[in-house]
Amino acid sequence: MRTLIAACLCALFLAPSVASAEFDNSVPWRNLSRSSPILITRASTFFNGDGTIRLCVSFRNVSNKAASRVRISFEFDDSFDRLMRDAVLPRSGTFGPGILIEGAMSVFGATGDALKNCVDRVAGTNSKPTIEKIDVTDVVFEDGTRWKKGDPFVRAFDNGGGSIVATTVGPTPAPSSAPGAATAVHVGGATGVAGTVGAAGTSFGAIAWIPGSRTAYGVSIDASSQDTADFAAMTKCTQFAQGVGGCKPIVRLFGTTNKCGAIATDGVRYSSAFGPDMSSTIQSVLQALAAAGGTIGADSVITSACNTN
Repeated sequence: MRTLIAACLCALFLAPSVASAEFDNSVPWRNLSRSSPILITRASTFFNGDGTIRLCVSFRNVSNKAASRVRISFEFDDSFDRLMRDAVLPRSGTFGPGILIEGAMSVFGATGDALKNCVDRVAGTNSKPTIEKIDVTDVVFEDGTRWKKGDPFVRAFDNGGGSIVATTVGPTPAPSSAPGAATAVHVGGATGVAGTVGAAGTSFGAIAWIPGSRTAYGVSIDASSQDTADFAAMTKCTQFAQGVGGCKPIVRLFGTTNKCGAIATDGVRYSSAFGPDMSSTIQSVLQALAAAGGTIGADSVITSACNTN
């Protein structure tokens, strides 16, 4: 069994021997926590002697109050943005405002409290992932209040832990370009763009999909929070998939420049887009599919939607 696990990992990295273990960060990671009160600052991948993986992070509380529980998600995707492996780290403790909580970032640092910032014994993948995505989805503060992804919060510290004028921060896409930028073109599953998002009165939507399928998708619009929109879209997608796993939110809709979203595929490649109106979003998703080498046809766009507000 150990030989089989090591063989599955060989395309990812050379599995270390039982007597040794190594860090190897050759898979790039994308920080999706920039709009969270708990900011991921560093990440590392630790390969155990038995062929499993330990995923570790360092993080800083950039809000104005102490946190007691944090939920951190990890996702490895292939070049088509398809999920290959995921894991969740539920972290409990006392995380004061502005304080850096350091995880295991080297073999020598993989001891004591640093290991509390790690999720261990994650299975390997059959081939090398293209990207690792790390996000913070849930934070519970010591005063009993709770933040969930998409909620606003009061930011009181910069990324380095320096005190700043406390400012309410609303949801923004990640990664994003400068506020007010034009609609993005998504190429090969990579997503980018954004605009100004109004925290007050914002509607949220989502499109969930099993990549490659023409029928297994779910759409939700005009929800009161991103979590609600994601859940509704995932539920519809799973129903259409008749319980088969693999549904995941591909496009999230909110604000004015991210009001609409669409997904297109030719069965081999796919693209996604979001924008301020349906016309530009459809044009963007088709151009992205063509730019990735896909074939454009009358049925290329399999689903699209816009929030009312």
